[in-house]
Amino acid sequence: MFFTIVSESIQLKPIYTTAVEKPKTAILWVSRHEPLPAQIRFLEQKFGAISILQLSGTVTSAEYIIEWCKKLGVKIIVPVLPLSMIAKLVEIAPKEGIIVLWAEMKQIGVFESKEEAERVKSEAPEKRTIVEYSGGKFRVFEFVKFHRIKAVRLELEEF
Repeated sequence: MFFTIVSESIQLKPIYTTAVEKPKTAILWVSRHEPLPAQIRFLEQKFGAISILQLSGTVTSAEYIIEWCKKLGVKIIVPVLPLSMIAKLVEIAPKEGIIVLWAEMKQIGVFESKEEAERVKSEAPEKRTIVEYSGGKFRVFEFVKFHRIKAVRLELEEF
């Protein structure tokens, strides 16, 4: 399955495959960013041989993602999307036998310069990433582990 589908707003491409000749668990990585090496290792430890496809761009709905999963035979989704879309995925994915995972990321620090953020990232490059925020701030996050998302809900109270 070595292909890239490019439209004006969506791209689908293979980004990782375990180097063994046996059936692989297909994972759809829905994000602008590719997985960190530590995330790939975690998924391989959990599922054995894996094949990761990245869906990036303007994803319009949870149903759209599920349709891709069905076309590709994907049973695991790792979404980096708005919570409202993740909530909808978690609602409909189990009906199709699909698991939705959440990547737990711990914030390591907030930095004024990219150089300082790069230095901190370089201490553990396999599991750290940098996110640039408005105002010229750089945050370094470190991958902790994956969780299966069972539900997304709001707990409200009067104020």
